[in-house]
Amino acid sequence: MEKKRDWLDGITLLIMFITGVIPTIILIQTSSSEIKIQTYVIFGILALFLLIGGFVAYIMSKWNNMGKNIEQNKTDLEDIKKDLNFKDLWNKMDIRLKVLENICNTKNKIGAIDPRIIFWILLLFLLYLFLKSVGFF
Repeated sequence: MEKKRDWLDGITLLIMFITGVIPTIILIQTSSSEIKIQTYVIFGILALFLLIGGFVAYIMSKWNNMGKNIEQNKTDLEDIKKDLNFKDLWNKMDIRLKVLENICNTKNKIGAIDPRIIFWILLLFLLYLFLKSVGFF
């Protein structure tokens, strides 16, 4: 599952990083005698706001990506249903079995087909189904 970031998520992360780093650097660089209690309170509120805002932004980003993933999965499932139409596959297999029966009847040898040939046909049929499900055909 690939991760897709919206450009708004990138801007949000950048702003959160800047508003978290700059006050922290200023707080570390300034001596403790020059810092007022009001500065500590504002820094605490800023840190709390960054934590809560970061959590909400993360949840919103995940929610939006989930909606996009659901829509993509819905279209993928519809495509798979179209590709794997079992009725058509059953009809094709039925035609192949009729061809094998005709071959048996023309030779007047019931069961004279080598079992390896049937095995090869089944393997090729399964390979065909696999390649079709992958989207090769």
